[in-house]
Amino acid sequence: MKISKAMVAFFIGVIVTVGTTSIGMAGDGPKLPLKRYEGQIKAIKIDRCGIEPGQCIGSIILAQKGAGEVTLGIRPGTWLKRGGNFVYIEDLGVGNYVMVEAVAMPGDQLEQITVLSSQGD
Repeated sequence: MKISKAMVAFFIGVIVTVGTTSIGMAGDGPKLPLKRYEGQIKAIKIDRCGIEPGQCIGSIILAQKGAGEVTLGIRPGTWLKRGGNFVYIEDLGVGNYVMVEAVAMPGDQLEQITVLSSQGD
């Protein structure tokens, strides 16, 4: 069976097209929208902790000025920053004024904090 050069070129083109399309589709995936919140911590709930510091899972209720309350989840390894120092959920206190970046993760009930900043205290 003879295959013409045109058929070989066609098949190579199809293979290259399919290969580059699948690589492009396998990228980072959709970007989740980041939301910013600011206000005072009204309540802190720690669900469980690991052996090492910073391994706690929990949530905070944040009272926003003029925008009501929002409950935000905190996972282990979340960057919590007070002034120039990193702290853990255990170091936060009710009444602390914080600035938060959070993202709604698929399958999670609460938006998860990605970065939390607090002034000294």
